[in-house]
Amino acid sequence: MSALRVTYVKTEAGVREVAARSLRLPANLRRLLILIDGERDAAQLANLLGADAVAAQLAELEAAGLIRNPSAPPQVSKPDAAPVVDPSVLQHARALMCDSAMRHLGLLGKTLAREIESAESRGELLSLSARWHMAMRASRDGHQEADVLLGSLRRMLALA
Repeated sequence: MSALRVTYVKTEAGVREVAARSLRLPANLRRLLILIDGERDAAQLANLLGADAVAAQLAELEAAGLIRNPSAPPQVSKPDAAPVVDPSVLQHARALMCDSAMRHLGLLGKTLAREIESAESRGELLSLSARWHMAMRASRDGHQEADVLLGSLRRMLALA
C-alpha cells in the first residue's frame, strides 16, 4: 500500500494532546494531528495542507504515539525480550537528554529535565524521548542537533 493511501486515526494520547496541548507541538504538526479523523488518507491531508512533508510529519506523529494506522497488524510486545540496560548507560542517556534540553529548551527544558532525571527504566526514557525529540526539533537552537541526538540516544539504548 502506498504511504499516501494510508488512513490514520488518533490514539488516546493524540486525542489528549489535541485537548491539552501538553507537548507543545509545532503548528504544522498540531494542524495535521487535528485533521486526522480516520477518514482522510495521507494524500487528502497533503492536499488540504498544501504540504510536501506530510509523510514525514505523519511518521513523526506515529513515532510519538499520537496516531496509528488501524490496518497495520497490532504490535505484540514481549516483556522478556527487552534488553537489560546497564544503570551507567541509563545515566549517560539521561545526561544526554537533560543537557540538551537545558541547553536548547529554556523553561520547558527544566521541566522536561526533571522528568528525565526521574526516569528509572529504559522504557520510561524511551517514552520521554518522543516528547524531548519533538521539543528539540521545534526549538530555535536545538533543531539542527535533534535528529543526531536521537540517533545517539537510540544507539545508547540499543535501538538503532
